[in-house]
Amino acid sequence: MIRAQIQLKEAMYEKLKNQSKQSGKSISDIVRRSLDETLHKQSMEQKWARALQSAGKFESGLKDLAEKHDDHLGDRW
Repeated sequence: MIRAQIQLKEAMYEKLKNQSKQSGKSISDIVRRSLDETLHKQSMEQKWARALQSAGKFESGLKDLAEKHDDHLGDRW
């Protein structure tokens, strides 16, 4: 692990300290888990945004795809 130093507002530190006492986990562990969750959530939001941006940008060439999508997928799967 890499050691990092951060500055916290006093109120945030007190909340972390209380959560640490209640959970039995270190403040460092609570902060690491929180950062992991936040970074994962941001990553997923970015993936969804890219997926939504691509919606409607491609054509299948099939005129009845909306009505017969199961039939067309069955041909390919």
